Amino acid sequence: MDENIQSWEDLIIKRSGYPKFKSRTCCIYNSRSKHPANDPDKLCPCGRMIRRHSLLGDCLESTEAKRGNTEFPTPDRFLDGKKHSVEVPVNVFGTLQPSGCKFLQIDVRSPMENIFQLILEDCGEQKPALILSVYGGAKYFTMTERLEKEFIRGVIDAATMANAWILTTGINNGVSKLVGEGISHYSLLREYSNKVKCIGMTMWGTINENTRLKLKHTSSGNPPPLCERQIPAQIEEDRETIELNHTHCILFDSGKLFDYLSDSQRNQFVIEACKDTGDGHTCYAVTIIVEGGTGSLEILENDITGKRPIVLIQGSGRLADLLAMLIEQTSNPDRTQHWDPEQQEIQQALDRFFPDLPDSEGSTVKNQIQKILKKENRHLIHVFSMDRDRNVAETIFKAIFTATEKKTKLEYNQRNKNELLEQEKQRRKDEDKLVDLALEWNYFDGVLQILQARQGELIKKEKDFIQVCTYEK
Repeated sequence: MDENIQSWEDLIIKRSGYPKFKSRTCCIYNSRSKHPANDPDKLCPCGRMIRRHSLLGDCLESTEAKRGNTEFPTPDRFLDGKKHSVEVPVNVFGTLQPSGCKFLQIDVRSPMENIFQLILEDCGEQKPALILSVYGGAKYFTMTERLEKEFIRGVIDAATMANAWILTTGINNGVSKLVGEGISHYSLLREYSNKVKCIGMTMWGTINENTRLKLKHTSSGNPPPLCERQIPAQIEEDRETIELNHTHCILFDSGKLFDYLSDSQRNQFVIEACKDTGDGHTCYAVTIIVEGGTGSLEILENDITGKRPIVLIQGSGRLADLLAMLIEQTSNPDRTQHWDPEQQEIQQALDRFFPDLPDSEGSTVKNQIQKILKKENRHLIHVFSMDRDRNVAETIFKAIFTATEKKTKLEYNQRNKNELLEQEKQRRKDEDKLVDLALEWNYFDGVLQILQARQGELIKKEKDFIQVCTYEK
């Protein structure tokens, strides 16, 4: 091992003085707060027992006491923002053994640039060429064994060929568990020489209390001696634990327990990874949806807004199958023409795949689906079907090529006609980059499309030249 490579723990300690590299905790009560005499397990709105807060400094209760207000009424609810939570030093981080999963508890408001740079440095500054967001089913879903094997093999093939980082929720169930176990399985078979980077992102308050305690005890940050349960023993948790085959697990903290992460952090991470830094490196992004509930629509909306391609795994259930069915209903047989789905078509699909969807959510969900499936977005959405497509990896690369070519054509058409020569040079460069990429990823259909287009251009130029010569005679 290179002696100059710093450990995960060293990289975090190095950042401990950064003003925007902090964790967050509840500040309604602190570590000195006492429980009511008649209710030792009374809860704070953050979800912790009043007597088990970790904050060492002043809290709202102690501040009121200094003002002479000895009776401090517990707030009815936890307020997001800075009123009920405060920044504290990062002190829960480390590496779980024997899996080697690296974890970090950090403020949910942390700039994503800091987190991306931390992981990049931990990966030896080797930038990813592809970000694969694999999301969808978070609980119980079933796929056929054949589809499950093809999905996992395809994701790992794509990840290894393209030097990709995989993003999931990092939770030990649903699709993130499937991905983590798949990576472990193929690593044991030694089919891949490079370790696949798989990054889980979830909330500190989402994982269960036993997992939180384990991470505190394992932590290299020497947290204060509050490695005790913060919730009553009698509370039955239907909470999650982290999937240990992930290489990294980032646990965002809002100061509140029993909290769930929106798609904002994943979306910002992808934007950061794909940002043009002027060094000639290009990173692409694809989102894969396996099954999924209506909560996954936020992910798709963000990807559509960011012009990032999406692959739906048909046959995996619920949302993936609903969208795949609507795409089929609103396209011609060879999928060269598309039209927007009607509200009635969407409602019928929802009745089939989400029969228990509350009426209060129906209107919002229908509008989200209609926005995602607009005609102008269809080049971004691809459906993998076991009955039609060769493999998942090829569908992923096809999605990238289609989205990139469309983007290049749009940029080409929108520029001033006086810049035609420069445009043509840039278009050729972009195409050359795609050819190199296709060869690197063994996606030969991508090379063929570009070469056929160039051949067509040459034939046209030859015909135009012959016509000019004939005219001049």
